[in-house]
Amino acid sequence: MPDARRSFREFAGMLAGWLVLVYSSNLMTVLRFNDQTIRLVHINSAALGLVNFLFFYCCYRWIAIPVLEKRRPLLAGLLVPVLPAFTLLKYGFIHLFFAQDILYRGHQIINGQKVELYTSLGNYFVNGLWSNLVIVVAAFSFCLFRLWLQEEKKRVLLQQQQLQAESGFLKMQLNSHFLINSLNSIYSLALMGSPEVVKANKTLAHLLAYMVDQPSDIAYRAPIREEISYLQDFVTLQRLRTGFNEGIIFHTPDVLPEKNIAPLLLVPFVENAFKHGVSNRPEKAVTITLACNEQQLLFSVHNYVSGQQRDKTGGIGLDNVRKRLQLLYPGRHQLDIRDTGAEYFSNLVINW
Repeated sequence: MPDARRSFREFAGMLAGWLVLVYSSNLMTVLRFNDQTIRLVHINSAALGLVNFLFFYCCYRWIAIPVLEKRRPLLAGLLVPVLPAFTLLKYGFIHLFFAQDILYRGHQIINGQKVELYTSLGNYFVNGLWSNLVIVVAAFSFCLFRLWLQEEKKRVLLQQQQLQAESGFLKMQLNSHFLINSLNSIYSLALMGSPEVVKANKTLAHLLAYMVDQPSDIAYRAPIREEISYLQDFVTLQRLRTGFNEGIIFHTPDVLPEKNIAPLLLVPFVENAFKHGVSNRPEKAVTITLACNEQQLLFSVHNYVSGQQRDKTGGIGLDNVRKRLQLLYPGRHQLDIRDTGAEYFSNLVINW
């Protein structure tokens, strides 16, 4: 039953499109509108248009689709008997109902009598054969176009799935990188016997909950205020680890637009600054600045480079961010990273 309804909807849609097309083309050829020309338009568009459509649909459904889609080329041989048979059938239909309108060619005086002249079967057969061949070509062309649309849809779907998998893989790498560094920070607090280790664990639990809650859909965007809250929790965790609040400066706007952003996109810049920055000297603080309006987001991170590298787990964070930006904001972002040896600058602009 669902297949029958689908076939009927396809048939009705194609018929409606066909009638609109033939009516439009026939009306464009009318130079003067009167009762006779309007009648001819209706005959050629509605009556003969329906007959031609049935021939088109039969060729499309039972010849073109099996030949092109199901790879059964021998069925194309059906056109040899079908094409002339339909030409004869259409001539009989016209001769029976519309001979005066379609076949009449004037009159001639023979032996003093007025004799009406009509297009002969032979003449109509030759001309009709070519016009019906055009209908066959249209049926095969429509089938090819439909197959191209299906292949294009499959290609786009496959590309989306590939991008989805690649984005998910990149985000997984970033998450694992973040988790290792966060656990290292809490481990450092535990070694020092800091009472802040409990608060750090709670903050980490909030961070992990936010990370887990993000859908894997590449098209998903989180509210910008949620992403800022996540960054603030991340900064809090780092302040607990260092015990030096003045070493981190985080500027955010008081009023935020109702905009969304790809989740977990900004934190690698902050993580990189904490990893390679100083953050325990107020004159060399890590500075994070986020500003956004209805047109774009501006995010910058600046840190002074520490003389020691704190761990060996890095190397993939910012490279993955570049790849994710290409996937998520192609042509709509600018990323500028500068390393002077003593200072490190990361500046990101995203156009919504």
